[in-house]
Amino acid sequence: MLCHVGIPGTAAGFIGVDVFFVLSGFLITGLLVNEHERTGRLDLRAFYARRARRIMPAALAVLAATLIAAQLVVSPLDVPGIADDVVAAGLSIANVRFAVQATDYFTSVGASPVLHYWSLGVEEQFYVAWPLIMLAAARIGRPRVSLAILAGTVLVASFVLSYELTTTATTWAYYSLPTRAWQLAAGGLLAIAAPSFRARSGALAPCLGWSGALCLTAALVLIGPETPYPGLVSLLPTIGALAIVAAGHGRWTPGSVVLERAPVRWLGRISYSLYLWHWPVLVLGSIALGAAGWADGSEVGLPARLGLAGLAVAVAWISWNVIEEPFRRARGWHMGQRRGLALAGAALATLIVAGTTMGAAAMRATASDDYDVGATPTDPDPFATPSMLQGEEPAGVVASSAPSAAPAASAHPAPQPAPPVAGLNRGSVPRNLTPTLGRARADHDPLVGDGCGLALAGTSPPACVYAKADAAITVALVGDSHAAQWFPALNRIARDRGWRLVPFTKFSCVFLDMPIWSPNLNREYTECATWREAVVRRLITLRPDLVVITSDIGFSVLDQRDFDPKRQGAAMARFVNRIPGSIAILVDTPRSDVDVPACLAMHRDAIERCLTSRAAALSWRHGLREREAARLTGATLVDLTVNVCPADPCPPIIGRTLVYRDNHHLTATFAASLARALAAKLPAVGVTAAQ
Repeated sequence: MLCHVGIPGTAAGFIGVDVFFVLSGFLITGLLVNEHERTGRLDLRAFYARRARRIMPAALAVLAATLIAAQLVVSPLDVPGIADDVVAAGLSIANVRFAVQATDYFTSVGASPVLHYWSLGVEEQFYVAWPLIMLAAARIGRPRVSLAILAGTVLVASFVLSYELTTTATTWAYYSLPTRAWQLAAGGLLAIAAPSFRARSGALAPCLGWSGALCLTAALVLIGPETPYPGLVSLLPTIGALAIVAAGHGRWTPGSVVLERAPVRWLGRISYSLYLWHWPVLVLGSIALGAAGWADGSEVGLPARLGLAGLAVAVAWISWNVIEEPFRRARGWHMGQRRGLALAGAALATLIVAGTTMGAAAMRATASDDYDVGATPTDPDPFATPSMLQGEEPAGVVASSAPSAAPAASAHPAPQPAPPVAGLNRGSVPRNLTPTLGRARADHDPLVGDGCGLALAGTSPPACVYAKADAAITVALVGDSHAAQWFPALNRIARDRGWRLVPFTKFSCVFLDMPIWSPNLNREYTECATWREAVVRRLITLRPDLVVITSDIGFSVLDQRDFDPKRQGAAMARFVNRIPGSIAILVDTPRSDVDVPACLAMHRDAIERCLTSRAAALSWRHGLREREAARLTGATLVDLTVNVCPADPCPPIIGRTLVYRDNHHLTATFAASLARALAAKLPAVGVTAAQ
């Protein structure tokens, strides 16, 4: 929780999940082994009934409260996604949903209020599978020996899988049961060996326990959000938890010295309710404070976050007394195991229906007359279907919704601030806004959908051609998603002038000759480095007449010296000097302080709530990288900043066109509307048939 609050020095607080998995594996395996030895069988119905009684009442109550609160404080555009998250959490598959979405666990802005249910999903999937596997293993030879072999096999196989996926599929390594099962199995193996182990540990228990505490402390110090995780380093918290549990609560162990103290035991009693409540309180509370004017967007200061954490503790204590304990202690859980399970199923079904209904209602609201009446259609054919370069097929594309990392805000004012423009910064969202707010998220370039742009995975540039495939003039577009956002404008120019347009874009992959970090993959972005070299080779072979290059200014570097825009400009120049043809370097677009469609959906009658000052939109670094690269190479510098931000503050709507589809990507409609402005600043590349 302290990690989630953002307390300095607690960045590795997420290792609490590793400890939780070890404890859970130890507890559940111990209960099942003891039951089998006592009765010679496992009563699975009784086991599942106990788990349902222990977990579901509080978990479902928090999900229901989150659904209701989201309706009150979250933008209507985001309610359907939260409703889907709630349904997935109720079905115990939140971890699968977030892994598929490639959710970045280490960012709090825009995070799902039920993101933390991923670990409960892993736990509940373990509850379903583990007793069945144990039951089968117990029938082979001596039960404890068979179970120990089983747990050891799961431990080794799962750890190897986790280690491999940490560098190739980070989100699956973090969220999935197969890659976390080794920690649960480690706890289970300790439970199986506990009787003989404790009989022999004796005087060594304090040393063992404090060694475990040292491992946990080392994990807190050495592991951070930038550490590839879980990977090899997850052994530290896992071994630490195992050692503390193995040491027990004898004299001078961490159990007797620390964990038996009244305040710690009190936190332990409410820990499940606190786990459930703290994250939605932090996420939704931050949004509510931002909406009330206490913060910019969803960003709140540390004092406010501490206040929300205190509120979460109070709510958790109430929840423990009112929900958790009454259900846990109820005899037979109201009408016995069978009816209790039926009641749990009915409650879950009710939540799923409610979540689905609320999500559908929110989707209808974003497509209602309030948003869509009078909306004018976009260009009926703004994007041509791509042709493939002869003899080549597009590489596989793995879609990802993960945004590029946002740059830090700057207090430095932008040079040459634009004058105010009347009519852009106040009033209501126009009825014929294009694209409509309900469609804004999907108003993006078609490259990934066409198989012509890469997401986070993939290193081989797809071979696609747009506009006129047999044209005499070839133009290439190169860069990350901030390059792809200009595709609608460049494609319109290419069609008008009879050019052949070849795009080379990859999400979050800035076109600079330097290693970069991927917050989404939580490691060095090696796929980007491989892709950039492949693009340079392709361009050398293609020999385009013009190459348009642009990239996001907000990305993470491995070496902090590389944050310097002049170093970045030199790194861009190293690539540019290897590329044939004329080069146009496009200055990155201004950023919004807010997620524009979400903000406007919340404040449809107050556009002024969704403005960004030019000082914030254009940091001191704005354009310096591109100017340096142009100076070193002689490339043409193209700056359309004044077209995107023609006023101070920068408007979210220009005319009747929505500028942004989030906080840093232009809508395809707005980008296409700047085709003429872009064309006027591109270098001449010859006379075309169309001209």
